[in-house]
Amino acid sequence: MKLKGPGNRAYNIFFHTHTVSGIVISVALYIIFFAGAFTLFKSEFYTWENPSFRNHVPAGEIRTSEVFKALYKEKPTLDINEDIYITLPSEHSPLINIYGHLTPGKDGKEIHFTTKMHPETYAIHEAGSSTIGETLYRLHFLDQIPYLGRWLAGFVALFFVFATITGLLIHWKNMLTKFWSFSFRGSWKQIWTNSHTVFGLLGLPYQLMYAITGAFYLLLLLVLLPAVMVFYKGNPEKVYAMAYPNMAVTYDKNAKTADNSEKVEEIYKKVETDFKGKFEIISVNTRNIMKEDGAINFRLRSLDKKTFSSYGYLGYRLNNGSEVYSSIPGVNKTYTHSVVEAIGHLHFATFGGILVKTLYFLMALFTCFVIVSGILIWKEARKNKNYTDQQKRFHHRVTVVFLAICFGLFPATAIIFHAELWLKGGEQHKLWVDTTFFLSWLALTITGIVLYDEKKLTRFYLFAGGLFSVLVPVTNGLTTGDWLWKSLSNGQDYIAGTDLFWLVTGITCLILNRVIATAKVLRQQQKEKEEVILSKA
Repeated sequence: MKLKGPGNRAYNIFFHTHTVSGIVISVALYIIFFAGAFTLFKSEFYTWENPSFRNHVPAGEIRTSEVFKALYKEKPTLDINEDIYITLPSEHSPLINIYGHLTPGKDGKEIHFTTKMHPETYAIHEAGSSTIGETLYRLHFLDQIPYLGRWLAGFVALFFVFATITGLLIHWKNMLTKFWSFSFRGSWKQIWTNSHTVFGLLGLPYQLMYAITGAFYLLLLLVLLPAVMVFYKGNPEKVYAMAYPNMAVTYDKNAKTADNSEKVEEIYKKVETDFKGKFEIISVNTRNIMKEDGAINFRLRSLDKKTFSSYGYLGYRLNNGSEVYSSIPGVNKTYTHSVVEAIGHLHFATFGGILVKTLYFLMALFTCFVIVSGILIWKEARKNKNYTDQQKRFHHRVTVVFLAICFGLFPATAIIFHAELWLKGGEQHKLWVDTTFFLSWLALTITGIVLYDEKKLTRFYLFAGGLFSVLVPVTNGLTTGDWLWKSLSNGQDYIAGTDLFWLVTGITCLILNRVIATAKVLRQQQKEKEEVILSKA
């Protein structure tokens, strides 16, 4: 069955656009999807990487006054009038997470800080950082690249939109035929083309969703820049206020001094009482506490698990407790807020529980396979007489470098789990873990490049990734005493699930490595038999 596709000229344009955009963004796109796949379970990894909180009992009542007292004690230069964000404890993250500002130095530059606080003792708990989740989360939008990382990731997402749509258009005419005739027989070019086409079509809605939502998050200001300049007099906060209600609150730099510190606790209790049994407070944001126009903003979450648009937003002036804004699901939540929230749910898989996250994870790995098959198609398509030997060697080198960077990320990700538990380091813990991760990735990449052969480096990364993966549960057991069987019997689902995932992944990779090695030996034996027969003939 054939569908009506584009004409020859349009087909050629789409084909070359797809090829060029795809190969240019392939490595960055692979990193984004692979790291993003693990980022989906960032909160689930928290207790695994912080053994001291594995048996932590959820906190009771939180007193915001005690939070600020502890902050003042630990951070004497706390700038109370700047934004202070307080994220309350949850099932996955039992500590209070705080982001704030310190008084600017002589140069006038803002000084930011992040810290964690025990919800019962209100003691600062710097050791409770989420290194694995945070590192992979930042990597999935290339944030480790100074200044340019987020913009680069945004443009990669934008080009991915073009690559996805043009890929659909060039295969549209024979889409169903190619889908049903999928086979691993024929030349390598044909095998990679079939795989790329079929898996690309299967993951099309998922890939297109991520391309659009990723571009939305990273390039929103750039896309809306003309509207900002024309309609909002160059003030981007007015545009963001349409999506994020707390940014609609205005503050006066020259506002008179007023002590509103006691009002924070008072309004917090009021909101907690008013929405008890229906919503829970998940975060609090304050600004200008010691000024007349001080405000407090709340982010709520519905206790009704069936509600998709589950977040609510409230803002109050501290001096008189007057409501500045309100956007509550089922009451007065705006369409814009619902759409922005829906984009967040789709992008971060914060709906449907662990089942949806697992599905997203598998689809992300499918996408990584599509990207790798696209690289191999690009190389195989250039093995013809139209290219010189020098050009073919160049294409081979590019392919090897691309594959080494992509495949090296897998064992490096397993290594960061080892580093998280083995390396202590105190305040330097995150630095040492991140350094281990990136240096191991670099070393693994260089090893793959030195091997200089797709089959050899594939086997090497399967073996290295499999070995480090199998040892993750061993590292957990040796360093914490929580062996897999113990975690399972104690009902520590996320700890046991993490260990079990790496164990199954490792065994699978080692088996695949062995299968490939056996197949190679059999092919060699068959070739030798054929040579013997030919020599006798």
